[in-house]
Amino acid sequence: MRTISFVSSSLAALAGLVALTALAPPAQAQVAETLFREGKTLMGQGKIAEACVAFDGSFRKDPAVTTLLNLADCREKNGELATAWGHFIEAERQTRGKADQAAFTTTARDRAARLEGRLSFLIINVPDEARVDGLTITRNGALVDAAEWNRDIPVDGGTYKVEGKAPAYEAWSTEVTVGKERDKQSVNVPRFRELPRKDTGAGGGGAGGAGGGERPSSFTGKRKAALGVAGVGVLAAIGGTVFYLQASGIYDDAEAAQTNEDRVRLTDDANGKYLLAQIGWGVGAVAVGAAAVLWFTGAPSSPEAGGVTVAPRLDPTGGGLVVTGRF
Repeated sequence: MRTISFVSSSLAALAGLVALTALAPPAQAQVAETLFREGKTLMGQGKIAEACVAFDGSFRKDPAVTTLLNLADCREKNGELATAWGHFIEAERQTRGKADQAAFTTTARDRAARLEGRLSFLIINVPDEARVDGLTITRNGALVDAAEWNRDIPVDGGTYKVEGKAPAYEAWSTEVTVGKERDKQSVNVPRFRELPRKDTGAGGGGAGGAGGGERPSSFTGKRKAALGVAGVGVLAAIGGTVFYLQASGIYDDAEAAQTNEDRVRLTDDANGKYLLAQIGWGVGAVAVGAAAVLWFTGAPSSPEAGGVTVAPRLDPTGGGLVVTGRF
């Protein structure tokens, strides 16, 4: 039969009745009883922390009020005053108003009252400017309910890591050490710093403007090709000009020739140079035209561009290309 060493003999006499009120499946009850007895043995040996582990395991298997009271007593002896106080409060709540458990109620209430003046507290201050959307506060990894913010909460003595996290904001953390008895510490959660926003490049609404992403490069594949073709055209035009200048000089020499044979030879040479000049200019003109077409048709697509249209134009006075669109 379970007993608790710190209560009166009348309380021990009622233990049998309480055991009958907390029924558990046979297998779990056996484990619970074994752990309970081990806890009592360890307490007698002064191995308080190990005893608390045994009592805690027993209570999880079979939540009997006698086990809870022993667990509370163990936690108090182990210096975990806030935890012990909470267990005594829970034992008083479970037995309140039950005539056959009145002695348990009185014991739990008295023990809780004696502990209350020894408790230590930790307050986590979360000002309005720190309350961003999705904010979570944890204490040693355990979530702190928002109802506990800005309030003195009893805690066991020790070192606590307080962390704050929220989507799109830099995480924050700090550590605070609370004394075992009659201590009060506070932590102030600061204003959170926003993380740099990243452009998604799709869907609109991004930080990069109405398009939601970076503007596409002006130098598309076609435009790069246009620059190459234009370069060829410029070189061809320069070459044609060089041949034209050479042809002009040779024509002048032909007019000044003293013999008919020299005149004919120089004139043929000049005509050849002039033909090469015309070819160079023609190639240059075609290349520049092709480059223009490639440049305008190779414009990057964007929501703001209305597109580019290139069409040939022929009329009685001549021909050419008509380019329309927004650039």
